[in-house]
Amino acid sequence: MMLEIVDLAFAPLRFMARLVEHELARPLEETEHDVLDGVNAIRHATDSIEHHVEVIEGLATSVGPLTEAVHQLTATMNDLVALLAPMAAAEGGVKRAERDVERAERFFRFRHHKDPAGAEDDHAG
Repeated sequence: MMLEIVDLAFAPLRFMARLVEHELARPLEETEHDVLDGVNAIRHATDSIEHHVEVIEGLATSVGPLTEAVHQLTATMNDLVALLAPMAAAEGGVKRAERDVERAERFFRFRHHKDPAGAEDDHAG
């Protein structure tokens, strides 16, 4: 019977202890959940950063060969320009010659048209 009285006396205290324990456990669960969310976000960010580092490393390793390819292309273009320069000069010479021929033809046509008229005058008189 003494135990029942002591149990009865401590029942409100046990109720309060369980209530406090439950109230303390709930924020800890929420905090634990928030911490896990933060850890997962950090893990995701780390994975993303690692992926970006891999991409940057790939770009960095391709810069050297790309630079070499550009240098080779520039050298090839310079060779083409050097090769085509005489052809361009020859084409310019051909165009000048064509213009000279056209001028000569006009000159001789003009002279040709003048001579027969003068020749007819000589024959008529």
